[in-house]
Amino acid sequence: MNTSPQQLTQRRQKTRQVFINALVRLVIERGYDHITVTDIANEANYGRWAFYQYFDSKEAVAWAAFEEWMGQLDRHVVEAVGHLASPQREYESWRILIGAFHQQLPFFARLGSIAESVWRVRAKELLVGQFLHHLQAGQFALMEGVRPEIAARLYVAAFMELLETWVAHPEMGDANALADEFFTFIFNQPPIP
Repeated sequence: MNTSPQQLTQRRQKTRQVFINALVRLVIERGYDHITVTDIANEANYGRWAFYQYFDSKEAVAWAAFEEWMGQLDRHVVEAVGHLASPQREYESWRILIGAFHQQLPFFARLGSIAESVWRVRAKELLVGQFLHHLQAGQFALMEGVRPEIAARLYVAAFMELLETWVAHPEMGDANALADEFFTFIFNQPPIP
């Protein structure tokens, strides 16, 4: 029985996803700094050899998990708020993003040293690229009169700082309270009810 190229691709994607899911479970359970490639391979019920057919390192699988999550979240946000007018569209997108981050907090809080490394810079660049694409496509309106390249960088830096501050100070409120505050910061007016 011959396997088609499409079946091989689907099988590779499924196996790759098994490794990503294994990493996420282990990070939440033990913390990133306390797991190894062997742990990930064992959790996925594969050997190290199989792991290295898909990823170069545990950093690579962690990045793949983040990239996948951000891609799915990005598509969800655009779909959920596309029918709204600005600035309500931006406000609702922030509520969704902050709420999704809060749901994934057990994972992000256990990333340890990787979150303090070059990986953070890489994540920022991914987010800037996503948001710049949305600004250029007219899906979001932000900082009128400011070049999209600059607006995207300022927005992402401020949003990342907001989330990091929230992790350190959860008493700041829930996702809605943070979205309200971010709206006021960006648009210099109270949020639209």
